[in-house]
Amino acid sequence: MNRLNRVRYILPFAISAMPLMVFALTLVPSCDTDCTYSHLLQLAQNILTFLIEISIPIAVIVFAVAGFMYMTAGGDESKIKSAHKIFRNTIVGFIIVLAAWLIVYAITEPLLKEGILTDPT
Repeated sequence: MNRLNRVRYILPFAISAMPLMVFALTLVPSCDTDCTYSHLLQLAQNILTFLIEISIPIAVIVFAVAGFMYMTAGGDESKIKSAHKIFRNTIVGFIIVLAAWLIVYAITEPLLKEGILTDPT
């Protein structure tokens, strides 16, 4: 794939992700001068939640593009294989994102409950 085609595919994703990038500024939990371990854990949860929120629309768009490629292949085996590869890679990538969220959530949620690693004040 040449450079112009890459830009053609990436540009709509970048433009549609701009509002989410502005939302990324709110990811950092507010701690004045005394940041604790619980703030770090909260930051990890916020980042992964953000990645989930951005990966869902991207996965949907990539599925639509792959479906369009598949439907317009017209029996061309190379285009069909390309569409199948895009489907497979999108599913694997989305499963990796969900697994990362599950792992971090399973570790941080019990640690962030009241009384464990929270500020006494």
